[in-house]
Amino acid sequence: MDPKVKITKDEIFEQSRERHLITLGFLKALKDNFSRDLAFKIAQQGFTNYMTEYYNLVLKSTENGTQERFDLFRRHYEEYAAKCPYCNIEESTPNVLKVRYTRCPFAEVLAEYNLYDLAYAFCLSDSAFTKNALSGVKFYREHEIVKGDSYCDHTWIFTK
Repeated sequence: MDPKVKITKDEIFEQSRERHLITLGFLKALKDNFSRDLAFKIAQQGFTNYMTEYYNLVLKSTENGTQERFDLFRRHYEEYAAKCPYCNIEESTPNVLKVRYTRCPFAEVLAEYNLYDLAYAFCLSDSAFTKNALSGVKFYREHEIVKGDSYCDHTWIFTK
């Protein structure tokens, strides 16, 4: 287990474990059969593919690069945050979406399964899916739980 993440084995942790069993299996196979660098690279590409496909499906009724698409993305995130006790919308305007995560159950589960060294591969998919599914949107993050910060901050800025 990595000392950077605090595991809280509560209902949220158990739900995350159940949702990610297939991911855990694939990540373990990658780690057991490939070098750390290659396993990380494949995991990163897999997470990027997943997130890009997910958001292309969620946003399929809109054209990439439009205000309408960014608005739908913001609404989708707002709906998720309303149900998630560790995800807070800090700002939501027509051009900006700022989100703060105070917990990362996925990283906790990876730590529990000795896969924490692959957790950052998932974090990298945020920037990649933004590039792939949200043309005209810039993404940045200054704090990351997997790097030892107490929270993650995600900011998307519609620039088009």
